[in-house]
Amino acid sequence: MAIETEDIKYEESFIKNTRGFKLFTCRWLPTNREPRALVFLCHGYGMECSITMNSTARRLVKAGFAVYGMDYEGHGKSDGLSAYISNFDRLVDDVSTHYTAICGNVDFVMVKVNLLIDIFV
Repeated sequence: MAIETEDIKYEESFIKNTRGFKLFTCRWLPTNREPRALVFLCHGYGMECSITMNSTARRLVKAGFAVYGMDYEGHGKSDGLSAYISNFDRLVDDVSTHYTAICGNVDFVMVKVNLLIDIFV
């Protein structure tokens, strides 16, 4: 799904992790300029990125940033038992793999990277 307003393009997709679970991913991109930096959202326990972090992402895009989010296994629109994390290292691996792949995109090679972590639980 893609939604575009005059200054923000929002897209949703799914990726598969190494255990075969579908993980929800989304991104908010500025439509009228190159991003100043990439911001990767990491939500808190039992939360998700597309709804609870939407207003934060939109404010960041309006400031010129490209913003990426993902729902962890068992969170939001991703597969898995609701809010259940069987192994935190696997969650970190999923996040690291996805965000590292984005950093490897040739369009972003010269762009700074920032990580925004939601610590509210």
